[in-house]
Amino acid sequence: MTTEQTQADFQQIARERGVRSLQVAWHAEYVSASQIGWRIAELDREVRRAAVDAQTDGSAKVPPPQDGGLAFVDAAPGSADILFEVFGFVRDVLASDALRVLLTAIGLTGAIAKVWGFVFKDRDPLRGVTGREVLEILREYQALNAPPEGADPIGTPPAQAESSGIRISILVEHDDDSRSVLIVEMSRR
Repeated sequence: MTTEQTQADFQQIARERGVRSLQVAWHAEYVSASQIGWRIAELDREVRRAAVDAQTDGSAKVPPPQDGGLAFVDAAPGSADILFEVFGFVRDVLASDALRVLLTAIGLTGAIAKVWGFVFKDRDPLRGVTGREVLEILREYQALNAPPEGADPIGTPPAQAESSGIRISILVEHDDDSRSVLIVEMSRR
């Protein structure tokens, strides 16, 4: 399955089930704190830019960070795992076209190597879990390179040998209380 088809399938799930909230988890290996800070600032800027472009013809000025973007929620100690909540005007735009905006923004920060994910149909192990627990669970899911038990795949998970220096997980809580996760693996530079 192609990356474009995976994205289209994920967007279809988001449209059918609605989007209540979005969280973005960042995981990076082998990079310095200054590189992480720079890449996250770049992602936040591109999320705001993509949100403005989605609701206008692209000529509107990008609002400042305090008006919307990625808000820090939590981080896992001893790692480069950081969890963000999407807020403000960006959240409002994302409610109607969430995945396109986020994937556009992620793509503008670097080359996307692989996109895959899963949707929980019935049992949702992420229900009621917050902060660092979300990061730990997402790290386990990424390490599996396969959907967890009770989830249906979206796209094709990467082969075990493949590894990405940066992985961005988009956790979507849907209006029907289900959740889906899209994992974007970035190419190594």
